[in-house]
Amino acid sequence: MKSWILAVSLLITNMAMGQTIADGLHLIDRDQPSRAKQVFEGLVAASPTGENYYYLGYYHLSRRDWSAAEDAFKKGLAADPKNYLNQVGLATIKVGQNKVNDAKVDFDRILSETKYKNGDVIHRIAEAYEMFYKLGRDPEFNANNNDPAEAIRLIDLMLEKTKKGPNAEQMIVRGDAFLIKNDGGNAVSSYEQALMQDPRNVKAKVKIGTVFLRGKNYRETQSRYKEAIDLDSNYAPAHKRYGEYLIVGSQYKNASRYFRKYLEKAEATPEVTLETAKLLFLSQDYEGAMKYTDEADKKGVKDNDIFRMRGYSNVEMKNYQQGIDNLEGMVRSGVKPYFMDDLYFGKGYQGLGKDSVALTYLERAAPLDTNNNVYNIIHDIRYKQKRYNDAANAALKGIEWKQKKNQAIGSGDYFKAAMDYYFVSAYTAVTDTVNRPLIAMKADTLFAKAISINDKWPPFYLNRARNNSLIDYTKTKWLAIPFYEKFIDVVMKLREEKSTAYKEDKNHLFEAYKALGGYNLLIAKDEAKAKVYFTKALEIKTDDKEVNDYFNPAPAAAPKK
Repeated sequence: MKSWILAVSLLITNMAMGQTIADGLHLIDRDQPSRAKQVFEGLVAASPTGENYYYLGYYHLSRRDWSAAEDAFKKGLAADPKNYLNQVGLATIKVGQNKVNDAKVDFDRILSETKYKNGDVIHRIAEAYEMFYKLGRDPEFNANNNDPAEAIRLIDLMLEKTKKGPNAEQMIVRGDAFLIKNDGGNAVSSYEQALMQDPRNVKAKVKIGTVFLRGKNYRETQSRYKEAIDLDSNYAPAHKRYGEYLIVGSQYKNASRYFRKYLEKAEATPEVTLETAKLLFLSQDYEGAMKYTDEADKKGVKDNDIFRMRGYSNVEMKNYQQGIDNLEGMVRSGVKPYFMDDLYFGKGYQGLGKDSVALTYLERAAPLDTNNNVYNIIHDIRYKQKRYNDAANAALKGIEWKQKKNQAIGSGDYFKAAMDYYFVSAYTAVTDTVNRPLIAMKADTLFAKAISINDKWPPFYLNRARNNSLIDYTKTKWLAIPFYEKFIDVVMKLREEKSTAYKEDKNHLFEAYKALGGYNLLIAKDEAKAKVYFTKALEIKTDDKEVNDYFNPAPAAAPKK
């Protein structure tokens, strides 16, 4: 028995000796948590030092398992009270729990006691100030869990105090801190310094790509992500990030392929499986999202987003009632509501044809949703209901939403609002000679903005002509004429270019030719032009009475005797 125990002890020691702290950190970074845990537990079993306990606790920090992390750090302190890393670990838990100010008191004490001479301590404190911040997460999640300025100060101070050159991981911490500050230039500079220390550091390459993606430099983004994948095709985060880049370019099918690769390369933990489901949802692979949501559920993941993913995916797959049932189950279970829930409740009820119920949810979601311009959906429902004034308000709010997001406002955005006001004016009583033309003038301003963006789209001119007929309520100013002329010009140019983008409607051309014929006959007194326009109108509608009367006037009445 003693021989057997000795053999097992030697086996554990030999296994641990074959793996290092760096190996465990490497596995954490590659989304291989179970293997990382085995490494750190093996190191502690073989040699229960303060340092090994710290890195076991560090693993638990990466899983946000505060209780297990605290247990490891306390054991590390007991094993080696002089090793300050475990004190750093205990304070780091506070940062992860959104109590960065409380942690700072502990960190400052540790730095003072170590006289700023322990490089590992300074490095891990600096990292603590940025490691829990998640790009793209809501402000509530990131509130009080970071201090990037302090992280940068400490890394720089460490380099000054220790008189040692930086290593790659320290420069990555510095780059991450600058990224939190939205300082892309200094973030890239730090990551490039990491690559100078370690040219094969695939993590640094991926992070540079992420900076370029945030800066909308898509060519560099793609280049850096591809470099990372070429360097190490098994590095799971590179596939995930590349998929996110493809989503920005609306390459949804290709994005889905990379997200599935991510799950192949990463450890398929319940959490990673659910995260992949969310990524597949973003890439519009709703069936894949449902599949992996179900797998995550079977694996026992504890996440309220299980309800959401099923609800959202079912709505997108047009299983509207099922999606609503999933979301209602979430509400009944007491899950804290999120604005996206209202969006998908709204979409679900809209799919069921319950527009009034849908609007209740959509109007609640619209001001909070920074990812989706919900005002467009509200507009379309209001337009369908012929509530044109409400539709116009939604269209204008949709434009404001784009302005706040620094998104380009298209000609169609203005045209939509212009048409809404045009209909409001058209349905206003003719006898209301104040409001009817005033509303039409609002529409005219919006038509003009649409044309300023795209002056080659005929419907803009045709409808602006019609709208100006409403402004010209006395029917004496012929305000529509310039726009009918421009409408015909643009149609003819597109015809010459053999454009297939615009489908001609002969009724629209007839309307313009007849209006121009009448203007030239009655106002411009240009009989030749009038005849040309009326001739073209007659070619389209041979039975139009007014045009026929022009060509075949009734004989003058015989004089009375």
